[in-house]
Amino acid sequence: MKKQYCFLILLCSLFLFNCKPEIEIPFIPKNHLAEFQTEKPQLFDLDTISFKEIKGKRGTKINFSRDLFDIKNNEKIQLELIELYDFKEILYRNIQTLTTNNELLESSGVLKIKFTSNGKELQLKKGEKLMIYPPKGKLKENDIFLSETDSVGNVKWKITKQNHVIFQIERGSITVDITISKDSLNHYIQKEKEYKKLFKKRRLVRNKLIKESNFFILKNINSEWINIDRIVNATSKINFDLYEDKKEFSGFNIYITYRDLNSFTYYSMVNDGLFFYDIPIKGKVDITIIGKNKNGIFYDQIELNNISNDSKVKLNMKNISKENLKELFDK
Repeated sequence: MKKQYCFLILLCSLFLFNCKPEIEIPFIPKNHLAEFQTEKPQLFDLDTISFKEIKGKRGTKINFSRDLFDIKNNEKIQLELIELYDFKEILYRNIQTLTTNNELLESSGVLKIKFTSNGKELQLKKGEKLMIYPPKGKLKENDIFLSETDSVGNVKWKITKQNHVIFQIERGSITVDITISKDSLNHYIQKEKEYKKLFKKRRLVRNKLIKESNFFILKNINSEWINIDRIVNATSKINFDLYEDKKEFSGFNIYITYRDLNSFTYYSMVNDGLFFYDIPIKGKVDITIIGKNKNGIFYDQIELNNISNDSKVKLNMKNISKENLKELFDK
């Protein structure tokens, strides 16, 4: 009788164990889109030259001068440049478009600029400036943001005052170009109007007082990434919860993408903590949830415009191949 009792306990234990959802490993965030990247770093061997205009294959121009750096005459300099003007390349690298104040951004391009000598990263001398010329039109109505990376590698952006324009002023018969901060533009336009009025100039202020805003200035190059962005004014914000009742996944990599904007945000979350607050809504917005267990990669994709505020949404995870993950973001 005792043997039969022990056997029943063992049998029940095995049954209960086999009924539990099988989660293979604890959740570790992973960029499942990384393998789709095609844009590679460009390396420029500047040797010991004094001056050079460097042009990347996507059109970025950089005015290089050795005098910008505290370096010996015989030391060689190398530049590493990454140009990401295709938004999909930004998405594949998981460089989300969110400010340090949790404001949504729309990106016109992301750059990485790194000067090295003998394997050591170089910084600009105090007071020196590096002039960067993105392709034509990229800076229009945009600002320059520098990256800040948290302890788990998530990127957010901090706005700078380093976006500049060339402003033309008239003094007598001479026209002079001056470099000013974009934020000072209205001030200089007003001063120029007052000058023309003071000297009774009957000519109207010319339409082309400003040359196109086609460059920005870096006072330091300590940042990992440089972003050419504008802040998006959301039409609304929503809160919602997600849940996966089968508990087959320990966690998820989650992307919120904006179909009509070059914008996305990223979250890595454990299964029992899928809570979202103040998510900006602008145009059509999708949330894509990617999870992995011993049976492969799974996903669900939900249009956030179709859910109500403060709702609880059940996930319906479906198996997908690595190759087909890319298609989820091609809308």
